[in-house]
Amino acid sequence: MKTLIFLSFIVFAPSFIFPFPTRLAKQNSCVGGKIENRICICPNKTTLFGNECKPCIGGSIMFNWCICSKGRYLDGNQCKLLKDCDLGYMRLYNNRCIKKCPDNQIRIGNECKIYPRGSKKNEIYNTYIKFIKKKPLAPSYMKPVIYLYPKETMDISVRLNIKNSKFTTIYPKFNEKNGWNVKAKPNGDILIKDKTYPYLFWEADSYSQQQETNEGFLVTKENAENFLEEKLEILGLNAKEKTDFITFWLPVLLKNKLSLCSFQSKRFFDDIELKVTPRPDSLIRVFLTIKKLDTPINIKEQKLVSNKRKGFTVIEWGGSNS
Repeated sequence: MKTLIFLSFIVFAPSFIFPFPTRLAKQNSCVGGKIENRICICPNKTTLFGNECKPCIGGSIMFNWCICSKGRYLDGNQCKLLKDCDLGYMRLYNNRCIKKCPDNQIRIGNECKIYPRGSKKNEIYNTYIKFIKKKPLAPSYMKPVIYLYPKETMDISVRLNIKNSKFTTIYPKFNEKNGWNVKAKPNGDILIKDKTYPYLFWEADSYSQQQETNEGFLVTKENAENFLEEKLEILGLNAKEKTDFITFWLPVLLKNKLSLCSFQSKRFFDDIELKVTPRPDSLIRVFLTIKKLDTPINIKEQKLVSNKRKGFTVIEWGGSNS
C-alpha cells in the first residue's frame, strides 16, 4: 500500500516539486539557476531553455521538459496556439513551429538565406541543413546551344529540365523558371523583347554518370578537323551550326594528342529534358564527350544514325571535356 501511494505521488504530484538536474553545467550555462556538482538546477516552476532557467508559459513542466497541451506548440519558452503555426512558410517539427524556407534557401537561425553553391538542403525536414560539398561526378555540360527553325514566324516556348545537375550559365536569361518564351523566324533569328539572338545558350554542372563511352572514336589532333566535319554532316547539322560547333570544340581536341570521342545516345538525354511548344517536326540533339587519352585503347567504333531535317526543326548541340 505504501508503495502504491509513493508511485501515485510521483506520477500525479506537480512537476515543480522535483528539481531534477537538467544537464552538466559549464561557465555561464546556468542563468537563473544554481550549479551543484556541475549540474544546473533550476528553481521551482522553471526549466532550462538554452543556458537560462525560464518558466514554461502556457504549458506545464514535467521532468524538466516544457510540455504543451494538445493544439499548442512550443515557441521558445511559450506554448502558442497551433493555428498560428499554419501561417506563411511555417510547419511543425518535433513540437516546434519552424520556418520553412523557399527551395533555393536554407534556414540559418531564424533567417532564410540562399545556400552556397555545392551545399545541399535537407530534403526531409526542409529546415535543418546538411552542408555537403559535392563535386561534379561527371564532366559539365559545356555550351549547349539551341537553334529554332519554324516554317513561319511564330511564338515558341522552350523549357529545360535537367536532373542531377545545376545550371551555371544561361543566356539570354530564362523568362520563367527553366524556360524561354520567344518569337522565332524561319531563318533562325530568335526575338526576345527587342533583341535578336542566333541561339539559346546554357551550361550546367552535372552530378550524374550517365555518359556512355563504351563506343566511340579515337581522334588524333591531326585528324580532328576532318573528324568533326564528317560526323556533324551525318548528324544533320547545317553549315552555320557545324562552324559554330567546330570553332568551339576543335581547339579542345587540338590540345590532346589523342582523344576518345563519343556522341551520346537518347539515354543520355533522358536526364536533360528539352520541351518545345509547339512540338517540332524534327528535333536533333548532338552532344559530344571528349576524354583525353595518353595511350590508345580498344574501343568499338560508334555507328551514327543520319538525321534528316523536315518542317519545324530544332537543333541542340553541346559537349563535355574530361
